[in-house]
This record gives sequence, C-alpha cells and structure tokens, in this order.
Amino acid sequence: MAQSLFPNFLEYSRFVRRCNALLPSIQVIRQALVFKEVEGISVSIIDSFPIPLCQPIRNFRSKGLGDYANVGYNATKGQYFYGCKCHALVSESGYVIDYTITPASMADSSMTEEVLSQFGTPTVLGDMGYLGQSLHDRLELKGIDLMTPVRKNMKQKKILFPNFSKRRKVIERVFSFLTNLGAERCKSRSLQGFQLKLEMILLAYSLLLKSAKSLEPETLRYSIGYQVMAK
Repeated sequence: MAQSLFPNFLEYSRFVRRCNALLPSIQVIRQALVFKEVEGISVSIIDSFPIPLCQPIRNFRSKGLGDYANVGYNATKGQYFYGCKCHALVSESGYVIDYTITPASMADSSMTEEVLSQFGTPTVLGDMGYLGQSLHDRLELKGIDLMTPVRKNMKQKKILFPNFSKRRKVIERVFSFLTNLGAERCKSRSLQGFQLKLEMILLAYSLLLKSAKSLEPETLRYSIGYQVMAK
C-alpha cells in the first residue's frame, strides 16, 4: 500500500529505524492531541485488555519480552495466554487518555492509581475487577470517585450513577477498535519495538477518531475518519 500510494516511500527496515528514533516524539504528539480533546471532562472509564505474544500451546515455552510478560487469564475468551496486559483510561468520547503495560497476571485494581496518576477525572467507571474498599478510599482522598458494580452480598446494592452499564460499554468498543488496528498483535521481541507498535496504533486511532468527529461529533466509529483522509 505504501509503495502504491507513495512511490518513494522508505524501505520497511529504514522506516522502523526512523520510528524507533522518533518514539518519544510520537508519544508527545499523541498525548498533546488526546489531552486537548478531553480537556474539561468529568467522567472517564478504566479497564484492561490482553496482548498475547504467542499461541496458547506455547504459553510455558515462550520467553518474549522477558520479565515484562508472563501467563495470565483472559476471562473474555476463557483461556490462559502468555503476554502482557494493557491497562487503559478512556474518555466517553472514545479517546485513550493514558495507559500502562504490565505482565498478564497483574490484577486490574493494582494498577488503577498508576493509570490515573497523570489524568484523573472526578468520576471513573470501572468493572468488578476494581472492587476494594481500600482502593476506593485512597482514590477518594485524591478527589476521585471510582464507580463499580456491586456484589450481591454487599450492603450497597445500587449504583448511584445514570446509565452505568451503557456508558461503560464505550471502553469495550474502543478496545475492539484497537484490536482491529492490531493492538493485540504486537509480537515484538524487544520492549522498545513493542511500545513503538502500540504507540503508533494509538496515534493512528486518535487521528482517525478526530477526523471522524469532524463529520459526526458524537460518533465513536473511527473508520469514518478514513473518508476524511481520503479526501
């Protein structure tokens, strides 16, 4: 595609080397773009998605990324995988505000404060993985109200937040879009290469989503952005 659209485009190996050198710049560009788009929001959504580095049959033989990966459980697919987990904070408008990468076995709740360290909204919507009174109390001291579902045996049996489930589905759609762009296929052997691929995917997604919103301000469909760029 690159050769057909841009006859003088760089060779793949040289392109990758250029991107490796520009990784800090790519991060700054993505953050500046996203922070500008989400400025002033009061609600965000937190969750995680798996990034397998090999097929399940090789879970206990793979050594990719060394200490940065291990075996974890993917509840959605009901299977174990070897790889990493991306913990992300997403706005209701669909932008990935911030994220952190951990080994696959890391619990969601243990990374909540790190994900919220740079950009914490007054209200954060989480799933059952973020239950825990101590976590809620620590975030409350920072002015963050973490809203989660409740178990049947808990005293508080109602979520005092309008359209909680519907609004949380935004992050599931965003993760689905990122998967379409290859976020769950970052099978790099080096940590820098892994982060580079993920950053490029997030930047491309953010640019496409912004282009899509120029046509339909409330849309979450980043694919509309292709039409804008084609023009």
